[in-house]
Amino acid sequence: MPRIAISLGSSFLGYATHAGFMARLHELGVRPVKVSGASAGAIAAGLYASGLSQERIKDEVLRLWMRLSFVHGTTWFLHQVRSFLLSPHPSIFHPRAAVTHFESIVGDMKIEDLRQPSLSVALTRLDTHEALLAERGSLAHAMVNSCCVPVLFAPLEYEGAMCVDGGVANELPVDQWFNDDEVDIIIAHRITSANPPRSIFFPYNIMGISSDVHDTAGKQLMGYRQALAKQAGKTFLVADTVHPRPSMLFGHDLSGFYAIGVAQAQKFFDSTLRPLLDA
Repeated sequence: MPRIAISLGSSFLGYATHAGFMARLHELGVRPVKVSGASAGAIAAGLYASGLSQERIKDEVLRLWMRLSFVHGTTWFLHQVRSFLLSPHPSIFHPRAAVTHFESIVGDMKIEDLRQPSLSVALTRLDTHEALLAERGSLAHAMVNSCCVPVLFAPLEYEGAMCVDGGVANELPVDQWFNDDEVDIIIAHRITSANPPRSIFFPYNIMGISSDVHDTAGKQLMGYRQALAKQAGKTFLVADTVHPRPSMLFGHDLSGFYAIGVAQAQKFFDSTLRPLLDA
């Protein structure tokens, strides 16, 4: 069987869709040897690599508390005043409660201990302005760190460097596999919003701009990555899921997005992956 690696792209609050996509592929017998993720994709990839059952992962990503934990630990007004007046990395929220929440799910798991599959989490360094892949350290911390959208969430420290949202510099972490002899097929799952409504109200206007920037950068880089994968002799498959942008403060749409991910995985498997595996 060809060895498969799956990357879950940066997508504002799209972790439920990513989780549904991975769950259905798992049901269909697809077992990736490596997974990676950026931002919301890092949450779904990290939960999958942790070895939790697909039922447990579904329960967790459908809980509204998963997203609310990113703002729960913020000391309102006091944090904003200190951050914007005294910090070199100002932010509206601090994600400390999110780290605690993810630790309650995966415990003290370390990324380097994950082997079936192994995991890479995209981060962005603020000091050197470079992308990096977290392949060691706290799994819970890395998943949260990869979601720290600049200005919206405070950066977190990884191996001595302050880091923010992995999607800023590496919207789809697949480059590490182009010259990897342990990978034959690379699958990329991207989530975009079709003509999302524009809001003039805080914090939705900030979230909308951030999401649009990620989507634009991702589209620009996709063509380059496909060319590089071809040069390296890798089979590079892309599954694009389009749905409305999830709401940050309300969770009524989560089960629907999970179902969209399931449907996309089935469509992708039937039309693209199974014919390739059968050949």
